[in-house]
Amino acid sequence: MATNKLTEVAGLVAQAVMGAKVKDKDGNAKTVKPTGDDNLLDLTDIVAGGSTGGNTGGGTDPNHPTAGADYYAGSLADGEITERYLLYQRDESVAETTASKTVTLLRDVGSKFNMVGDGATFLVHLQRTAMAKGAKGAVTDIELNYDSNNAAKNGYFTTTSPYPIYIKSADLATKKTLAIPINGIGESLSGKNVKAPQLNVTFNDNGTMTFESVTGYDNDGNSAGATGANYEVIVDVIATFSTQPAVAQLPPSVNLFSGSASGDITLTGPSNYFENVMDGIEITFEQYAIVDRAITDAFDAPGNHNFKYRFDVSKLGIGTIRLAKEDLIIGNKINFLSQLKFLSTVSGFEYYDNGDDRWKSYDPQQTIKFDSFDNTIMTIKQNGVINLGLNIILSEDDSGVVGTAKTPFKLNVSKVTTYKD
Repeated sequence: MATNKLTEVAGLVAQAVMGAKVKDKDGNAKTVKPTGDDNLLDLTDIVAGGSTGGNTGGGTDPNHPTAGADYYAGSLADGEITERYLLYQRDESVAETTASKTVTLLRDVGSKFNMVGDGATFLVHLQRTAMAKGAKGAVTDIELNYDSNNAAKNGYFTTTSPYPIYIKSADLATKKTLAIPINGIGESLSGKNVKAPQLNVTFNDNGTMTFESVTGYDNDGNSAGATGANYEVIVDVIATFSTQPAVAQLPPSVNLFSGSASGDITLTGPSNYFENVMDGIEITFEQYAIVDRAITDAFDAPGNHNFKYRFDVSKLGIGTIRLAKEDLIIGNKINFLSQLKFLSTVSGFEYYDNGDDRWKSYDPQQTIKFDSFDNTIMTIKQNGVINLGLNIILSEDDSGVVGTAKTPFKLNVSKVTTYKD
């Protein structure tokens, strides 16, 4: 049967696409219908990175995805992040708090946060509370693992939200509360009843900043009492940041310092803000910790009270420590105490014989009670300078006689290199 032109047009219209179904970054289906007189599909918000709130990835540039206030300003690994100066550091001697907290910033950032480069960067961790049938259990700390592929990593909370957190000056200048969700698979627990933990941030024009945590969770959703974990965001450090073109990175294991030093140690090779040190720096300590006086009279040889004594620090598990690039912020004070090992006693001391001009084993081998470490803080300074003075405190001899004063054995740095994870 012959058809006229009107019938042909009707058939084409009947088969024409009148809409589209798409999925956002979270896998949620969305129907997009034509808008306006031109019957065009509006996909701009989909292409820009997702139509739902809390987007922390996507964007037209996969290397620098935009995400509103929380955005990926550049790669710390490639040296695109520079001029990081400390604005706030959590006092680790004070219990962690998840309540609203207002802190005074350490630098003048201007009333519109316009005097410190491109914005503020945050280093955070999560406080994890185990939940068992609705009852709270152990409270522990868990670090973030930023992975755009959202693959779970044992012992970490995996997030697809750009980390470290970067907030633009323009967004802070609005003085509005900015919501920064920590999206991602987390610890990959039940996945049934999930809410991302969130950090709320407000810059106040009086040189202060207010932040608070909004509880997140991952549990089985049991209405009679859920099992899983709750998560709170703890702010450790706030710093300034600026962006720049990527800089060439020093290869792994490049020597930045070699010798014997403590206090201020000037490294050779790092750029002004440590932008080029690969994934961070590795610090190697000398083999021996040394003291130049006796611990007790029983420890010292009769009539020789000015001898030097030393012991091999490998007995305390001390060899090297690593400081991640994200922590190398000018003014940051890094406590690496968790990387050191505590023992009840140490032994195997040697003394320096001036007459023979050499070290000799002390006989009988003295066992001294280990007390503590002192000065386990590494301070990051500008122009490749780090500051450290590490002492090992020993307090008693093997007979239980306490010395007149706790004795510090000085431990120096022998080498500093770059490293790659």
